[in-house]
Amino acid sequence: MSGRPRLPADPAGGANLWAGFAGGLFAPVATFGLGLPLWASLPGAALVFLGARLALSPRPLFADLDPGSVDAATAALAREVIVAARADLDRLHAAARRVRTGEAVRHLDHLHDIVEQVLARVEGDPRRMPRVRRLLTYYLPAALRLGEGLRVLEAAHRPDAARIAAVGAMIARLDTVFARHADRIDGVAVEGLDVELTLLADALRAEEGPAQAAVESREAAPWR
Repeated sequence: MSGRPRLPADPAGGANLWAGFAGGLFAPVATFGLGLPLWASLPGAALVFLGARLALSPRPLFADLDPGSVDAATAALAREVIVAARADLDRLHAAARRVRTGEAVRHLDHLHDIVEQVLARVEGDPRRMPRVRRLLTYYLPAALRLGEGLRVLEAAHRPDAARIAAVGAMIARLDTVFARHADRIDGVAVEGLDVELTLLADALRAEEGPAQAAVESREAAPWR
């Protein structure tokens, strides 16, 4: 993995920008358009900023989660991984838009879709994070490096066809790896289904056993 530090994205940056724009616009409009005195328009601008900031701010992760259903350490770890993965996912999407190799673009888009679905599931329940943590912290950054590297290789004055093909082949392999890791998020449910199938099969055998034995007995001696 790269030694470059990965800074989390600021999801509130856009909210601050638009709220500042709304608040800054309110003061001159109120003063010169509506005739309000400056001493009234300035506090009004501050209130507009705060209101817009509150309305536009993204909902915090796990806001709807029952506080007693997950411990603070699990939620904090999931939040940290999700923020970093979201930043990587945006860069992966941007890289895919600049890659010219059609097959690689298709795979990169599929990787993006898989991770989007995984993040949505983890945001719904951070206890799922351990099953997909390696996908989000290792394979996703690796796919990002490959996507950005492929773009650089394609833009070279003398493109190295062999290296481009090797990177494309690895991206295709990651498509399978991403799908396999994403399927692990439902591992507990699948394991529980296997247990349920076993218990039901045992119960049915116990219940149908005497009846089946009676049927076989009558078939063996039809004169009875």
